Amino acid sequence: MIKLKNNISKFALIFCLFVWGFTSSQSHYYDLDCDNLQDTVLLEKGFLNIHFGNKTSGRFELPEITALTNIKIGYSNSYEITVYYSGDRGLYGTINIFYKKDWFIKNVNFYNPCQECENQSIKILTKNINLPIKDIDPETLEVDSKGFKSLTFFDSQSIVKTYKDLKKLYTDLSNYPILSNSFNDSMLFDFKNKFVLSKANLDDYNNVAYILSRNGNQKVAIELLQQIIKKFPSRAVAYLNLADSYWCIGENVKAKTNYSEYLSLMKSQKKDLNKIPQYAKDRIK
Repeated sequence: MIKLKNNISKFALIFCLFVWGFTSSQSHYYDLDCDNLQDTVLLEKGFLNIHFGNKTSGRFELPEITALTNIKIGYSNSYEITVYYSGDRGLYGTINIFYKKDWFIKNVNFYNPCQECENQSIKILTKNINLPIKDIDPETLEVDSKGFKSLTFFDSQSIVKTYKDLKKLYTDLSNYPILSNSFNDSMLFDFKNKFVLSKANLDDYNNVAYILSRNGNQKVAIELLQQIIKKFPSRAVAYLNLADSYWCIGENVKAKTNYSEYLSLMKSQKKDLNKIPQYAKDRIK
């Protein structure tokens, strides 16, 4: 992962826009087979057509990257084809392709403005592949609307230490659901050590657990919610969130126990009973 300062980020964006503005989606010239004869590359409806200088031709379909739908080709060097993919929210990516008796994908790069990067700079992630296009599993290149699914979007060794407060972590968990998948036992251990549960951060702690649950990481969500309930047993919403997590994994008996406790606390604490979700009442019947 490379973190760039704001001025470098702006320069990178301007440069890319400059390149895109002056590169045609129709043709570029290369020497992809290194025979000192000029080759022509044509982009047509998602296919690259290669006309080698020795009169032979090749054709292959470009990989699809979900959420990055606009495609252009650019020039990186005479022996490589750079394909630019762009999408919404300032997301864009590149695939570098080269020829060596077959067509290979060298690497995939993903560029994205990020929450946790210093000075809100651009995050650049590179996945080196070096495999023939025909042998690549499409899931390797799968992207959701926030970031790569199969490529590591966040550096798993520094997720926790990057964040100075839970609010920012919650924001990124909300914006990038894939981050939730990175919370394994090791990450959880680091998280608990850095962010010690207290009355001051109780709301943020609960929010992190909630968003982890919503994004499918029930295991970590349950552990955090259990920790909250143990230290703050009157925290009504934690029982609701814990019950929801148990229900999602089929632990319906435990879910019903926590739904019941949630309802009981809402009544004893004289909270607004109209805020109780109807499904919570239905699930304990």
